[in-house]
Amino acid sequence: SVVSTQSTGTSAAVECYDDCAIMLEYDVDGTSYMELVANETKCSESTKKMCASGEVCAIFTIDIEAKMTMEVDGQNSTVDAVIEGKYSGCSEAYEMTDEICQGVEADYEAGFNVDPAYKYHDFDTQCGAVDACTKDCLISGSRAVLPGAVVLLVALIARLM
Repeated sequence: SVVSTQSTGTSAAVECYDDCAIMLEYDVDGTSYMELVANETKCSESTKKMCASGEVCAIFTIDIEAKMTMEVDGQNSTVDAVIEGKYSGCSEAYEMTDEICQGVEADYEAGFNVDPAYKYHDFDTQCGAVDACTKDCLISGSRAVLPGAVVLLVALIARLM
């Protein structure tokens, strides 16, 4: 049998949800609250694009454990939160590093702390390996609302490359 190989700088155009972060799991104190964050079941169509020549659709998972503090009956109550997400974006192929993962954590922390009624803190974030996808790269799930986080993440990745 003949095996075809491709270099990492692929010349074939790759379709990708560019700069999209989606939510796969959102549990608070052991209970799923996906209905609170699952306004959409996939990335916005406006983020779908063909990556530039030499780019891949870089995809990785994010697993976060954090504490969430809120006021209940005049008292602060702190519970455990578990968040699982996935990110995709057009870029040159790259490897996950601690610095990139720390940037992801900072972006999620900023994104989750927009409502002063809830304070997320003590983040423990694990980032999966980056899949330099070149075929069937459109991720799906429930879209997370982290408007500025994705822009900051892309800037961080670009700076580190």
